[in-house]
Amino acid sequence: MTDYTVRLYQEHDLGRLYEIDRICFPADMAYSRAELRFYIHHPGSIVRVAEMECEVVGFVAGLVRGDKTGHVITLDVVPPVRRRGIGSTLMSALHEEFLCRNVRLAILEVSAEDLTARRFYENIDYEYSEVLPGYYNRRIDACRMVRWFEPALDRA
Repeated sequence: MTDYTVRLYQEHDLGRLYEIDRICFPADMAYSRAELRFYIHHPGSIVRVAEMECEVVGFVAGLVRGDKTGHVITLDVVPPVRRRGIGSTLMSALHEEFLCRNVRLAILEVSAEDLTARRFYENIDYEYSEVLPGYYNRRIDACRMVRWFEPALDRA
């Protein structure tokens, strides 16, 4: 039994999501409030929020592009509640929505230095694709990772 729930984003969540992104990433890598608002309100946006004891403790944001490619924008879970399955559950919710929207390929970028995050994504079937030199502020490399999905017709 889990002690958290996952729900749809609500407009009043924006401030807390911005705060969580700032907790999870260094200031020079975290999204600005305007960037986060842009991704959340994008027409192809998918945002799911994790709550524990009526407090938002994490979220995932993704986009479905016109070519039916899914892009994981960010996955954030506050440090005190990590390793409880929240990140995996949020990613599952995002993947479910990707499948509903006929996404065949999901991509994400993760710091090449963050081995824990890279292993997490590998464990949920993402594969290394390429290194993006200087992706984060022209000084930290990223790894692009991809995951392929079966088309809806191929699923039983």
